[in-house]
Amino acid sequence: MSEALCCRALTVAPGGMAILRGVDLTVPAGTRAVLVGPSGAGKTTLLRAIAGLQEIAEGDVHVGEHSMRGVAPQRRRIAYVFQEPRLLGHLDVLDNVALALRAQGVGRAERRGAARERLDEVGLAGLAGRRVQGLSGGEQQRVALARALCARPQLLLLDEPLASLDPGRRAELRRLIARVQAEHEITTLMVSHDRAEAAELAQHLALMIEGRIVQQGDPRCLFERPASAVVARFFGATNIVQGQVGGGWMALRGGAIAVDGPDGPATVAIRPEHVCVGAAAGVRATVAEALYRGTDVQLVLDLGNGQRLEASCPVARAPAAGARVTVAVAADHVWRMPSEAAAPAGRSPAHVRDGSHST
Repeated sequence: MSEALCCRALTVAPGGMAILRGVDLTVPAGTRAVLVGPSGAGKTTLLRAIAGLQEIAEGDVHVGEHSMRGVAPQRRRIAYVFQEPRLLGHLDVLDNVALALRAQGVGRAERRGAARERLDEVGLAGLAGRRVQGLSGGEQQRVALARALCARPQLLLLDEPLASLDPGRRAELRRLIARVQAEHEITTLMVSHDRAEAAELAQHLALMIEGRIVQQGDPRCLFERPASAVVARFFGATNIVQGQVGGGWMALRGGAIAVDGPDGPATVAIRPEHVCVGAAAGVRATVAEALYRGTDVQLVLDLGNGQRLEASCPVARAPAAGARVTVAVAADHVWRMPSEAAAPAGRSPAHVRDGSHST
């Protein structure tokens, strides 16, 4: 039966140099969490600390009601899937999957039967007798996942298991991970660098920056209601606009946006896909750059006086560089950073006002 994962004030400082700095993270029992962050943020170190592979300086890790401090890694009922599959070349696929049960003293017939069930779950039932050297990268990671599930863990840790795969295989394995996690209802924490991957897989999402969890919760909250400019930029809200709010409006060159909350300094975040180019009314701008990306066109919009916005525009409606356009933002797609006073209840967060209006 799966248990909740709870890390409290977790500090890891090998050689006196802090890598994790008071990490607090909770993953509810039976749910799927994804940990994201830039390289060097401490994501793998956190997984290793949870698994007992990295010494903890301060704080604690609980799985269910049980503290993991002082518990040997092999006694933690935690399965770890690494970025590299780490399969044993002298064993066939079936015996690789059954390895954890063999270590637990489970009889040969029982452990091989369980291994066949796990292989069937990951779509590799026909490869049980194969040597692992001849498998593709995606197949090897499926074997590694089957091996982890065969151990009957309370907690599953996945350290960027898709990083070395091509896009097609990554998509297949993402769907597989989501399916088997839901079927087993196993508490799962996965590390990823990929924002889209995190959005697809996560029921609970956490962002780690410089050894700290800076925001965690529902994925839509981190993408659309970031707690800071750092969080906003990481999740693609590249338009971070600062200005003075007066009478509910923030003036921009060529127009204004309405912003809830008190008068005074404010910082708002707007995702590029929420900037509507070619609106009937709004802020006037010039297209400084138009970058074709296959599925859309990324625009850099010059508002004047050094103010710029980025927009993601459908290919068929994308203006060319140099074009004069009018842009608008839907009322519920401008987010005032929570460091400012909370917006009064019952009002939409913001909207763009016609550039002809004086503020």
